[in-house]
Amino acid sequence: MLFGFLLLKLGWIKKIHINGLSGLLTKLSLPCAILMSCQMPFSWQTAQVIGESAVISLLFMIVTLLLALLMPKIFRIKADLKNIWVGCCTFSNILFIGIPIIGSLYGHVGLIVLVTYNAFSNLFLFSFGIKLYSSVSKFEWRSFLLTPAIAASILGFLLFFARIRIVSPISETLSDLGNMTAPLSMLITGALFAQTDFQHLFKRLDLYEFCLTRLVILPLVLVPLLKFGIQNQIILGVMVIAAAMPAGAINTALAELYSGQGRRASEYVVSSTLLSMLTIPLVAWVSLFA
Repeated sequence: MLFGFLLLKLGWIKKIHINGLSGLLTKLSLPCAILMSCQMPFSWQTAQVIGESAVISLLFMIVTLLLALLMPKIFRIKADLKNIWVGCCTFSNILFIGIPIIGSLYGHVGLIVLVTYNAFSNLFLFSFGIKLYSSVSKFEWRSFLLTPAIAASILGFLLFFARIRIVSPISETLSDLGNMTAPLSMLITGALFAQTDFQHLFKRLDLYEFCLTRLVILPLVLVPLLKFGIQNQIILGVMVIAAAMPAGAINTALAELYSGQGRRASEYVVSSTLLSMLTIPLVAWVSLFA
């Protein structure tokens, strides 16, 4: 992140390059990482982990959404910001920031739990999320299935359950491309920070209220429920980290596309991402290791 920040400030990365780098990340590197995370020897134990993760992910998203709908009423958020609040609370940055953290802590099994969670998150995103940011109420199955991350997830699960391994050198190429995900996502995040007017950003009370909700209140509510209901320590760890994640950048794209409020959404994304560098380690330590 620091290098991304410095590269943009020095002019070696231009603002116009960030969209191209983001496309490279979401359309190539990330799908390769998802696909290769499913390339492990089949076992019924791993299949059981996927099944448990699916059930827990569905419940996790429902509880998160209910909390996200409640908090703007408590803080009396203005009507024009309410939908952005709900979206940014519900749809977190679990993949771009989660992959380097979860991959380091829990390896391939943790990543396959993450991929399962992401599939359900995207299911909510392309149904409730689209309806939230626009007047469209119809679920677009085609858009959902053709999203590169979802298509890679489906293909990865199919290959896993069919016990099909991708042959070398194709697998090595896909792994190398997937390994770009963590550093590339951090470089992009750092470059986005370099464009932010932090003096203006942290003068607004609603940003502090949002960060308190997304980074503190949601984990405080979700983590005890997770620890009570989950026995598998890897699934628990992934879900705890998911609960602590900042708002996802996808909210900025959807808010801009459907309501022209991308700048407002980006302020929630940037502020929560910045503060999450402090809160993610704290939540993880208190929840998993203390």
